[in-house]
Amino acid sequence: MDTTIVSYDQRFDEDIQMLEQYIVQGNNIQLEIIKDHFLDRATVFKKYYASLALDQAGIPIATAIGARTSLCINGTSFDAGIGYEVKVHPRYHNKGIGRKMATHIYQHFFRPEGLGKNFITLKKSNIPVVRLVARAIGKIWLYNFVYLTIPATTRTGNILMGKSKKQLFSVGLFNKEELHHSYYTDVSNNLGYFHTYKMYRLKIRRIGFLYKLGLVLIKKLQPKKYASLPKVKETFHSAALYNHHAGNIHNINEVLEQLENKEIHYLMVCCQKNDCIYDALKKFSINTYGYYILGDFPLTKKDKVTIDARCL
Repeated sequence: MDTTIVSYDQRFDEDIQMLEQYIVQGNNIQLEIIKDHFLDRATVFKKYYASLALDQAGIPIATAIGARTSLCINGTSFDAGIGYEVKVHPRYHNKGIGRKMATHIYQHFFRPEGLGKNFITLKKSNIPVVRLVARAIGKIWLYNFVYLTIPATTRTGNILMGKSKKQLFSVGLFNKEELHHSYYTDVSNNLGYFHTYKMYRLKIRRIGFLYKLGLVLIKKLQPKKYASLPKVKETFHSAALYNHHAGNIHNINEVLEQLENKEIHYLMVCCQKNDCIYDALKKFSINTYGYYILGDFPLTKKDKVTIDARCL
């Protein structure tokens, strides 16, 4: 297909907004990302590059953004590139456009910036994107983690840490001095939360019939825990926990109380299945999403990885 890839320009803002209305995440539960502006997930980074694919009429049919961030692997911190906002209009799926956008980001941002290690995060169920990236860049590595969704109205009481003390995956907030203080809040014992809702919110577009039945049943079985499940067409706000570990996770109630007072609906806690954080908080989570870090550099399940909260 004949497309032209160009750098982002604000004259396309209205067309981009229309394009994003066609993009949903998930199948049985479809989520729409709501942003005030296309670049809201980019401006939290010091350096980024946004691009658009235009059709023959000059209308945006795809987007992609690359940014410079930090990763820490096995105690060594380094600059890395993250790719995100890779979205293609459903009418133009399976035409190689996403692959072209990924290649463009490499050629016009990652390589000129000297970023030799680059990654994206994506749901484990998003196999088409895994295949797309593999075709675009060659060999890839996958690293597992999960999102726990905890309602801000929850209070944990005394947290039982369980048998596991290990924590290979964690979330930090690197280079705070580059970020306006309105985007994060530090609480006790170095624990903090990133104001994800200032970058984007989520709206439930549709819930499949069988999933609706399941939600009705689970609400009857555990009404208190699942009372705050979002409804169809409802937009909800979330924050992401950072610097959490076995020594300070008991301070999570302070975070939840602040979020509830700010009318932020959910706290997202990223960890790995069966690590100390997962064992401590799983019973308070209303759902668990499996995710990958997909990198163009070697990653193994034994690696200790810390990702920046801006990348979630």
